[in-house]
Amino acid sequence: MKNIIASLLFVIATACAQAAPADGPFHPMDALTPGEIEATVKLLRDAGDADKDTTYPAVTLREAPKDDIRKWQQGQPFTRAAFVILRRQGKTFEAIVDLTAKKITSFTEKPGQEPMIMDYEWVAGRDKFMADPRFKAAIAKRGLKDMKQVFCTPNSAGTFPGDGFEGRRILKIPCFSGENRLHPLLARPIEGLMGIVDSNTGEVLEVLDRETVELPSAPKGYGTDLPELDKVTNPIAMIAPAGPNIELSGNLEIKWNRWQMHARADKRAGLILSLVKFDDGKKLRDIAYQMNVSELFVPYMSPDPTWSYRTFMDAGEFGMGYLIASLKPGVDCPPNAIFVDLTFPNDVGGTYTRPAALCVFERANGDPAWRHYVASTKSVAGVPQVEMVVRHIPTVGNYDYVVDYVFSPQGNITLRVGATGFDAVQSSAAANMESPTALADTTYGTLIAPYNVAINHDHYFNFRLDLDVDGPQNSLVRDAFFAEPAKDSKTLKSLWTLKTGRYTSEGPIVPDHMATGGETWRVVNPNEKTGLKFNPSYWIDTHHQPTSILDPADPPQIRAGFTSQTLWVTKRRDDQYWAAGLYPNLSTKDEGLPAFVAKKESVTNEDLVVWYTMGFRHAPRPEDFPILPTFWHEMTLRPAFFFDHDPSTSFNPGELAPPKE
Repeated sequence: MKNIIASLLFVIATACAQAAPADGPFHPMDALTPGEIEATVKLLRDAGDADKDTTYPAVTLREAPKDDIRKWQQGQPFTRAAFVILRRQGKTFEAIVDLTAKKITSFTEKPGQEPMIMDYEWVAGRDKFMADPRFKAAIAKRGLKDMKQVFCTPNSAGTFPGDGFEGRRILKIPCFSGENRLHPLLARPIEGLMGIVDSNTGEVLEVLDRETVELPSAPKGYGTDLPELDKVTNPIAMIAPAGPNIELSGNLEIKWNRWQMHARADKRAGLILSLVKFDDGKKLRDIAYQMNVSELFVPYMSPDPTWSYRTFMDAGEFGMGYLIASLKPGVDCPPNAIFVDLTFPNDVGGTYTRPAALCVFERANGDPAWRHYVASTKSVAGVPQVEMVVRHIPTVGNYDYVVDYVFSPQGNITLRVGATGFDAVQSSAAANMESPTALADTTYGTLIAPYNVAINHDHYFNFRLDLDVDGPQNSLVRDAFFAEPAKDSKTLKSLWTLKTGRYTSEGPIVPDHMATGGETWRVVNPNEKTGLKFNPSYWIDTHHQPTSILDPADPPQIRAGFTSQTLWVTKRRDDQYWAAGLYPNLSTKDEGLPAFVAKKESVTNEDLVVWYTMGFRHAPRPEDFPILPTFWHEMTLRPAFFFDHDPSTSFNPGELAPPKE
């Protein structure tokens, strides 16, 4: 009983533990501080490159050269610089500001490039559209009398050559009604109505007012009450009775078990993990220089003009950090997690802080790390599996994406994405699948509730993985499985063998269809040897991930070329951070991975980057309603020939004896 009480007291004492904000910077990879952002904007204004009306889609850290970062030791001085994207008088500029020397080192106009959408544009676009007489007439035609129940939410517009909007910075704006809700958090779409607004000029270019769909009253059982979970289990707690094992220092330097890494907030990526290392008991070994979400492509599958534009690039158009949500203890993360406030640059040259936007926690996941049953003694030998999770949750419109980096004592890194929130729905006249309009209404989606059709769509998360397996000089190899006749056996007819081949040049990793048993991929360091004289490597365990099946000539697919394959490999370059390029908003061509690999440079024994796309195709179900249960997808980076034994055990084979002559 005393142990139980002590554990409960510990949970109470550590609940909602909050990492104290630090000033800094303490590390060359720290995010820009509010003071550094203020200094950056002042230098630009003093030079006449910015004024009071200038907006800032990006003010972010310009990282020091990788070699300098890798050599840096705690306590040594370091330089700081900012990379800035500015919007001034409808034009886009890029600047590099040396904060250490207090000078602007470059300032360049970028004609034709449209950076991510900013907050003031959402507000101004919405207000302009809702003030337009054509909008008011469309609302009146639909019999919606309570304007307080009507709201509109601008979206990115996509790019569709020939639509008449080329060269304009446009937003497309659907609308919703709070009347006749089937769920308190999900308004009814007002079908057939959409505005198109030029966010540079404020002009309402077009009001689409097509066929209308009546919004019937909610059937019995639906409406304003938020449903509760069935209370079929007692509360379950996650505790560390002897105290936490996680150490946070500076601005997000994290240590746990044998792992250490650096994290920073980023307006576009959400979170960037850097300098991921593992202590094998003899030395601190490099595994990844950097890992982060690079892009998220979400295309919807309806040809309706008020839906077909919905081909979102959530990182490049909106910003995963810009849309990051505060986390709720006991729901989003265990109560004993460490919650961290994150500060981001705003659009006008300042900053804002999102409380509890990041959580770091450890857990015993209920599985054995390893076990074995000994029949002779009727005993089980084994230990429980524990792991550390670094989590943030961007809320992108109707979707909440739980993004996890999970670290295990065995040296595994699992990237997990859980999709929850709400399906995007289209208002329908069908109450059920026997209604007269049901078959027509569900051509491109599923009736998930009366009068609500969830449209089919895809999600493609691209992760940029700058892996440094025991150092930056790496190669990528393919391990392919082939079935062969068992030539020297009197009993077997067949067996399989493993054949390893090396990729020599940049490009997408296209599966070898001759490999009858499939294939796997490893990032290997050809310059190092383990105790067993293997070249150390990390296995990219992708599971099965769908790729895009859109026509390669389709405008949305043209700018999202990274989704055509699960894996790509490139030689590392300082200006290649985003899988769809730096400016995917309103882009007419793909300036991302297909362009990165065009020269097909060597990736043999080079500093390389692997780009992994976690794709999932969503054909909605009624079980998605009223709230989408979290749907998890994952991949794992696993050590392969990296260690001489399982690093989570105390086993120590010692030095191998040299072979006798």
